[in-house]
Amino acid sequence: MEMAPEGVATKTIKIARTRTGVPCLWESSTDFSDLRRATVVFNSDTTHKSAVYMKKDSEKQALVPIAPGDFISKAFEDKNGYALSVFKVQEISPLKNEAVIYPVFRRSSLEIGATWEGTAYERMVNQTIQKLQEPVVYAQMADKV
Repeated sequence: MEMAPEGVATKTIKIARTRTGVPCLWESSTDFSDLRRATVVFNSDTTHKSAVYMKKDSEKQALVPIAPGDFISKAFEDKNGYALSVFKVQEISPLKNEAVIYPVFRRSSLEIGATWEGTAYERMVNQTIQKLQEPVVYAQMADKV
């Protein structure tokens, strides 16, 4: 199990599971009255994950299996600009619907000179921002899980 670097705080998040118990997260796009939020799940090699279930015309768009080492990219947009975060999945509870994640990248458009171009997370962040602007679903349907 890969551990968060020393000094980097972890957080526990709620996850979903398939009927057979496979741990998952939802790829999603949500519009609130004053905020938009998008979440995209990537493999540990930063490629897109395959979904086990997809919903049309829903904020929760694709149910994506997760594993330790996978990435979760989140973007928020409000009247002040963007906030971007990429997290790495550290561990998944075998008994609870929880996963431990830690941040590997964060930027805010309010930071002077903040950019994500040229970073290892550039493609993931750009695709998550694109999802904010239009609810593109990146996950593709998988065969049976």
